[in-house]
Amino acid sequence: MVALAACVHNPPNVDGKPSAPTAPSVFWDPPRRAITRDSIPRVAVPPDIAQRVEHLTLPDVVDIALTNNPQTRQSYAQARAAGATIGAAYGHYLPQVTVGGSAVREGSSSSGSVALTGGTSTGGSSTGSGSSTGGGSGTVVRGGGYHSLFEPTASVSWLLFDFEEGSSIEVARQSAFAASFTHNFTIQGVVLAVEQAYFSYNSAKAVRDADLQTVREDSTNLAAAKARHDAGVATISDVLQAQTTLSQAELTFETDEGTVQTTRGGLAVAMGFPANLPYDIAPEPPNVPVQGITESVDSLVQLAVLSRPDLASVRAQAREAAANVGVVKGAGLPSLFASGNASRTIFDTPSLDGNTYSAQVGVSIPLFQGFTNSYNVLQARELANASSANAEYQRDAVVYQVFTSYYNLRTAMSRVRSADDLLASAQASYDVESGKYKQGVGSILDLLTAEAALASARSQQASARWTWYSDLAQLSHDVGILGLHGETRLHMAADSTTIQPSR
Repeated sequence: MVALAACVHNPPNVDGKPSAPTAPSVFWDPPRRAITRDSIPRVAVPPDIAQRVEHLTLPDVVDIALTNNPQTRQSYAQARAAGATIGAAYGHYLPQVTVGGSAVREGSSSSGSVALTGGTSTGGSSTGSGSSTGGGSGTVVRGGGYHSLFEPTASVSWLLFDFEEGSSIEVARQSAFAASFTHNFTIQGVVLAVEQAYFSYNSAKAVRDADLQTVREDSTNLAAAKARHDAGVATISDVLQAQTTLSQAELTFETDEGTVQTTRGGLAVAMGFPANLPYDIAPEPPNVPVQGITESVDSLVQLAVLSRPDLASVRAQAREAAANVGVVKGAGLPSLFASGNASRTIFDTPSLDGNTYSAQVGVSIPLFQGFTNSYNVLQARELANASSANAEYQRDAVVYQVFTSYYNLRTAMSRVRSADDLLASAQASYDVESGKYKQGVGSILDLLTAEAALASARSQQASARWTWYSDLAQLSHDVGILGLHGETRLHMAADSTTIQPSR
C-alpha cells in the first residue's frame, strides 16, 4: 500500500514515457502519440495568375490573399454556423414529431397458460382520450412455442406559446449578424495586411535602388579622388575618405538587399504562400501624383461610426445580450403546450391486435424556483449593460483610430512634398560640390558631405510615397470602407506634388 501511495505522486506514463516533465530543469520527452505530424501544404498558384506570377499587381495579390488566407475561411464558417442558429430557434416552436417501435419475441418449452393483454383502441371520448378493448384481455391458454409482438409508436409535441419566443429568435438573429459583421471586418483586415506588405516590399525596393545610385556616385567620387592623387593635386587622405564612403554605401546597399528579400517573403506569406515562392510584382509607375484628402476628420468619424463592421458586430452583440434578458425572464413565466401519441400493438395472433392513442393540452406555471430565475435575470441584465458599455467604448476607440490615421495621412502627404524639395536641394548641392572638386577648387570633405545628404534625401524620397500609400490604406480600413480589392471610397483631390523617380 505504501508503494502504491508513492506512485500517486507522479503522473502516469503513456507508452512507457512520462506524461509530464520529471524535473523542473529537464526537457520533457514526449511519447509518440503526443507528436502531431504536420507539413507545409503545397499551395497552387491560381491558373489565371500563374501566367504572370513574375508581374503581379496589387489586385492580384489581394485576390490571392483572400483566396488562401485561413482567417477568412474561419470567419465564413463561424458566420454560417451562427446563421444556422436562427433556424434552430424557429424550429423550437414547430411541432416535434418522434416515431419508434419495439419488437418482442417470447417463447416457452412447455405448454401452459400465457397471460396476454389485448390491444386497446381509443374511442372518441369527451376528454379526447379513451380506449375500447379490441380482442379482449385476460389469459389465453396456448401450448408451448414462440410468440411475437411488434409495437410501432408515434408522438408529437408542440410548444404553443411561451414568453421566450420573440426574445430567443432575436438572440439568434443578432448573434448571426455579429458573426457576419466580424467576417466583413476579417476580410478588411486581410486586405489591409496584404496591401501594407505590398507597399513595404515596394518601399524596400525603392530604397535599395536609391542606395544603388549612391554606390555608383561614390564609385565615381573615388575614381575622381584617385585621379587627382595621381596628378599630384590631392593627398592620399582624399582617396581614403572616398574609399571609406564607398564602403559604407556598399554596406548599406547589402543591408537593403536583405530587407528586399525579407519583405518579399512577408508579402508571399500574406498571400498565403511559402516565403520562398518564386514570384515578383510589376513595377509601379514612377510618376504618380500624390492626392490630398478633401474630407474633414469629423465627416470621416461619422462615416466610420456607420461603416465599421467590427463596431456593427459589437452593437449586434449588445442587442443580443439585451434580447437574452427576455429569454431568461421567459423561463420563469407560464408556457402552453400540446402533445399526443399513438401506438399499435401487433401480435402474431391477429385477434389480439389493438391501437392506443392519447392527446393533451397543458400549461406549465413556475411558482417558485428558489430565486434562481430572479438572479439569472439580474445576471442577464447586468451582462447586457456591460455589453452596451463595451459598444460605447469601441465607438470611442474607432473615433480615435480614424483621428490618428487621418493626421498620419496628412503628415505622409507633407513628407512626400518635403522629401521632393529636400531631394532637389540636395541634388543641386551635390552637383555644385562635384563640379568644384573635379575642377580642383573643392575639397573632398565638402563633396562627401553633400553626397551623404543626397543619399539620405534620396532614401527618404524613395520611401515617402509608399508610406503615403500605406497610410491611405490604413485610413480606409479605419473608416470601414476598404474595398474587397483594396479600393478606397475616400474623396481625394490631385495635389501639385509629383513623385519623381530616383536618380
